Amino acid sequence: MYHGMYWPVEYAHFVRNPQEMSVAPFADRKRFLQLVLKAIYNEREAQLLYRDLEVRAVTPFQKRQIRHAYNDEVKHERLLSHLYHTLTGRQPQVAYPPRPEIPDFQTALRGAFEDELEAVELYRDMYLMTQLQWVRDVLFQLFTDEYEHATRFAYLRAEL
Repeated sequence: MYHGMYWPVEYAHFVRNPQEMSVAPFADRKRFLQLVLKAIYNEREAQLLYRDLEVRAVTPFQKRQIRHAYNDEVKHERLLSHLYHTLTGRQPQVAYPPRPEIPDFQTALRGAFEDELEAVELYRDMYLMTQLQWVRDVLFQLFTDEYEHATRFAYLRAEL
């Protein structure tokens, strides 16, 4: 059942601006949903890494920065899971990643920094794939948080 030209009824109640209804909600819905599943996996991977990094951190400041990123990654997994459920009516089926191997704190911190920048790019690309403002709002929060994490990790790396 469609409301307007492209809009399934289940999306209609999210529309804040009636002009949004003149365009398709997604450039490629199937690809977008695949990226949501990939992002959930990546968030879980980051949670495992940050738990181990926090244990290896030496100073209380390092531990706080890593804990902040960890807490955000937990929040991101919930937001993405809710997004997927809202768009599909199903819970996301995503495998849990294996625990990462951490050779040393500095190498792992560099990897975390690079992963955060990749996450910024992923969420930015997803943002550009949709015209749904409520979805864009979620993705904007995600990519700004990931950029903040990259900044925190860059600072920690500079301190070493």
